[in-house]
Amino acid sequence: MAKRLKTITAERLVSGVCYTVATGRDTEAERTAKRRMSTEAQERINLRRAWQKLELLIAANFGPGDLHVVLTYDDEHLPADRQAAVRLLRKLLRLLRRHRKARGQDLKYIYITEQLSAEGGRLHHHLLLNGTGGDIEVLRSLWTCGQVELERLDLWQGYEALAKYLTKEPREVGRAEVGARSWTPSVGLAKPKTVSEPVPDNVTIAAPAGAIILDRREEHNEFGDYLYLKYLLPNRREEKKGTRPPRRRKRE
Repeated sequence: MAKRLKTITAERLVSGVCYTVATGRDTEAERTAKRRMSTEAQERINLRRAWQKLELLIAANFGPGDLHVVLTYDDEHLPADRQAAVRLLRKLLRLLRRHRKARGQDLKYIYITEQLSAEGGRLHHHLLLNGTGGDIEVLRSLWTCGQVELERLDLWQGYEALAKYLTKEPREVGRAEVGARSWTPSVGLAKPKTVSEPVPDNVTIAAPAGAIILDRREEHNEFGDYLYLKYLLPNRREEKKGTRPPRRRKRE
């Protein structure tokens, strides 16, 4: 038998799957069973859903000290439509970039504009932002259209729940296609790293010691197996984040 190991690494967040693949020596029954298993394994890690793509993008670029900001509008400044709202948000980002540049600080962001019109909601913005300290006062001075709410990203371990929350509008209102991007990132954000490689049959996947397991799925039958893991690497300052692949473990 033969296996394939595929991993996606976004700083501390790692998704990995190790699964049996079909070979030319297999019988038709074996090939059918292995292809079904490999298809199911790959579905665990294929980025077909918008929230999966956003989760990895967040993990690759933001950390516990960064921010989730919600910007709302009061009645006096409520925009006429989504396009007008986006123009106001981009104006804020230009002002914020200018403010930070003058202080030698960079600006990384992802923003989502929502209305949830099927529920009669108001236009508002979600902004993921790298934190610099004192951000709430700066944002309140620059955003004069309504309220500024702010929380640290360390409240959202692994970012799956946050990514699902931020991509809820297409699911609830039904406007966007499955997997379509509903967010806008700043230029130059880091991308998750994907590696796919063949491995010996006696190799499986294992999270490093101290990792936080976020999800685990596996299946075994007479023709092979697969194991899917999603986890957070240990948050150790002395180690360079995101550089260690999932640990391969040889089975006895």
